[in-house]
Amino acid sequence: MQKTMDNVWCAVREGGVVILLAECEEGSGSKVLEETCRKYGSPDAIKEQLEQNFAIGANKAFAVTRLMKKAKYILVTALDKQLAKDMLFEAAVDTVEEALAKAEEIVGKDYKVILMPTGSLTVPLLKK
Repeated sequence: MQKTMDNVWCAVREGGVVILLAECEEGSGSKVLEETCRKYGSPDAIKEQLEQNFAIGANKAFAVTRLMKKAKYILVTALDKQLAKDMLFEAAVDTVEEALAKAEEIVGKDYKVILMPTGSLTVPLLKK
């Protein structure tokens, strides 16, 4: 999931919304990631803690949440919804339709869409 988030970050506008489809059938993949996000609650606080006391696993929390400073991330997932919120996702929903409705609440109805079906393998190059 992090690779996809890194790649889509290159394409999303400041203040935009990313809808990430990730089943997460095995959870987040890291208890340390979950605990770090819960304990510190923001990308800046996580970064500050890592600078003072680096911990393997906690760096993953920063790698994921730092991206959320640019855009809101909505997760379409089977992951526990509270866990997703704890991990600083804007929302976690069950369907793409719910995610689109939530995105419209944030950015309005006039928006552009970029689809990245293989997000972990796609690095967008934007032309001006």
